[in-house]
Amino acid sequence: MEEITNRGKFPILVGGSTSLAIPLLHEALKRQYRFVAATLIPRQSTYWQSIHVRASEMLERGLLAELEELRDLQQSLLDDNACFHKGVWKAIGYQEFYPYLEADSPRNARQSSFQNGLALMNANTLQYGFHQLEWIRSILNPFLHQAGVVCMSLPVTNKASWMSEVEIPAISMLNELCYSLRTIQVSANGALKSSSKCRVVGLFGGSSPGNDPGHIDAAKKLAFALHQHNYKLVYGGGTTGIMGAIASTLVQLSGPSAVQGIIPVALAKYEERLTNKRADPSKFGNRTVVKDMHTRKRLMIEAVIGGAPGSGFVALSGGYGTLEELLEITTWYQLGIHQCGICVFDVCGFYKGLMDWVRQAA
Repeated sequence: MEEITNRGKFPILVGGSTSLAIPLLHEALKRQYRFVAATLIPRQSTYWQSIHVRASEMLERGLLAELEELRDLQQSLLDDNACFHKGVWKAIGYQEFYPYLEADSPRNARQSSFQNGLALMNANTLQYGFHQLEWIRSILNPFLHQAGVVCMSLPVTNKASWMSEVEIPAISMLNELCYSLRTIQVSANGALKSSSKCRVVGLFGGSSPGNDPGHIDAAKKLAFALHQHNYKLVYGGGTTGIMGAIASTLVQLSGPSAVQGIIPVALAKYEERLTNKRADPSKFGNRTVVKDMHTRKRLMIEAVIGGAPGSGFVALSGGYGTLEELLEITTWYQLGIHQCGICVFDVCGFYKGLMDWVRQAA
């Protein structure tokens, strides 16, 4: 864990032995780690069906071949003496399918051994799951509550609901925790302030390059100006189009720490499918993935409002989302929610129609 944190990353402990988890967490608390815990609780109505689906997928991915390799290891390391209570041989599935692996009988008899092994594996998986849930209820949760650790319990129904029930809430909570630890502090009166007290520009811009090279050129020129005047950038987290141009240019000039991207999980996944690669922090700066557009906008606004005097918002060319963000932050200014400057970077007359409308409405 220390090696991971020394690289500027966050350690993530997933699953593992129940006998090792508590000592590890004790040591983390002793060393004053701050952490959040997420427990996954299966819905009883779908738990048994989920176990069956999992078993079928394991078989499709080569479970029997893996079990045969374990049997070969047993023959070479244990002199062919079956031992189901130590090492890898105690894993659920090996003992249950052992009669099938050892069977030297007609096809029908082997098929019966296979079905028995599958039924036993599913039943023992269910029992082990109940044992884990009891451990969470009686040992882990009391330990975490006593230590004052932030906890969340997420329901697991099936694969179809995994993103909405588990992935998005977990990513949102974890990233908001990480983001707040790194970037935002709360003062005594509850106001948000930047921990580094740097001036921050919140950028609204499109993920498309537009139909004129001037849009990308303007993004790069703005990045150069931010570098010259030692500004930090918080933006929508995209790696393509105008967003990608300003982020990558500023990273080249000022380094990854100068850029904080905040992107909704749905947009991050869409971009990964589109580009067939994940965002590289060394090229586009730090990146926070949040659950939705509202969370992204809130964190961007909080970072700017909490920045040093001179922080503000800039709108480059973009689509519906960019216009919505620009108009909302302008409305907030009109209502007195913030006093940060708002700049519209009008490239190739992109905002002429909007500015004409504003002048007419005013």
